[in-house]
Amino acid sequence: MLCLAFAGCTTTAPIGNPREVWCDHNQPRRPSLAVVGAMTRAELDEMNAFNGQGAKWCGWKANA
Repeated sequence: MLCLAFAGCTTTAPIGNPREVWCDHNQPRRPSLAVVGAMTRAELDEMNAFNGQGAKWCGWKANA
C-alpha cells in the first residue's frame, strides 16, 4: 500500500554545478557613468561585490 502512495511522486535530478547555474543566469552589471554617479555607497559596494563574484566564478573581465 505504501508503494502505491509513493508511485506518483517524482524527483528531479540534482542541480549540477551551482556556480555554473549562477553564471548562466547572470551577467556583469555595468551601468552608465550617470547612473554610477547617482548610486549610493551601499549600492556601489553591492554592485562591486556582485561583479567580483562573477569575475571569480565566471571569468568576467573588466571593461577597458
